[in-house]
Amino acid sequence: MKDYKVIFDQIESTLIAVGSKNLPVSEIKRNLDHFKHFESKEYSDEDYYWLIIQVIFYAGFKAATVNSKLSLIRSYFPDYKTVAKYSEQQVHEMLADPKMIRNKRKILACIENACVFQDIIQIYGSFDAYILSFSASDSFENLMLLKEELEYKFSGFGKVTTYHFLTDIGLPVLKPDRVICRIFRRLGLIESDQQLLKTIIQGRKFAEITGHPIRYIDIVFVAYGQMEFKDFGLERGICLKTNPSCSRCGVKEFCSYEAKS
Repeated sequence: MKDYKVIFDQIESTLIAVGSKNLPVSEIKRNLDHFKHFESKEYSDEDYYWLIIQVIFYAGFKAATVNSKLSLIRSYFPDYKTVAKYSEQQVHEMLADPKMIRNKRKILACIENACVFQDIIQIYGSFDAYILSFSASDSFENLMLLKEELEYKFSGFGKVTTYHFLTDIGLPVLKPDRVICRIFRRLGLIESDQQLLKTIIQGRKFAEITGHPIRYIDIVFVAYGQMEFKDFGLERGICLKTNPSCSRCGVKEFCSYEAKS
């Protein structure tokens, strides 16, 4: 039986200790605390649509690449009403812009989703009302029903991307991306990176046992395994895919990678 609280506490404290070489601890903790309040945030229709845009562009791309383009992406996708009226002309303009992420599939998905988004608002009055209609916080069954519905309705929403969106709007899941799956597998919490549902359930256990919001659980593990996370002072992550910094890791005793090395 894994001690979820010990594992998380040691990962969190290691993250802060390593990052403190480049940033004051107070600043790291302030940046981390930002992720403890997603469950109580309120979102406008514009906020929801912008989150949809972001998760589509982040999918399969390095976060640093998308981060550097966010303001430009926002200028091309200012709001769902405008984007729903786009034609081939706007698609061509984006694909011709050398500063833009010129991925036609992502661009077309964002335009198609603006139309879907608009239709939902016409029926429910707001996108928030649509999300609330699933009562996703009341049961895991309702949460999975919403997940399936979003994945069906929205273009570019795959298995991981949909969880990403649900995580960002404060629902009790984490994003089972390559980083989190890698860390959970090394910790013996899952057997394969393909076990997305099991990864979600394990993330929920961390939240339940530690008392932290799952969005906070998510960001701590993500930062621990990313190449860099400068908001937390990390110029090089710890549990990387290759050449992980096992000497700096706070959970070596739980880790199968360390046991094999």
